[in-house]
Amino acid sequence: MPSQAFRLIFPPHLLDEPVINTLMRQYDFTLNILRANITPDEGWMDIHVTGKTSEIENATRWLKNQEVEVLSLSK
Repeated sequence: MPSQAFRLIFPPHLLDEPVINTLMRQYDFTLNILRANITPDEGWMDIHVTGKTSEIENATRWLKNQEVEVLSLSK
């Protein structure tokens, strides 16, 4: 199965929201949190996802619509 790594950068208004929980319930792929730094003022998370390419693309589109910055870490 295809896999990709991303850095997610969360805007301050989403730091208390269950973004990752919602993401996992809506899309069918495996997500592994590699590292993260979440504070009351800012937050980022590096993740590795494995699943169908279409599911990963739909999930990244959904994240961007939620105002989460999605940066590819895959080479």
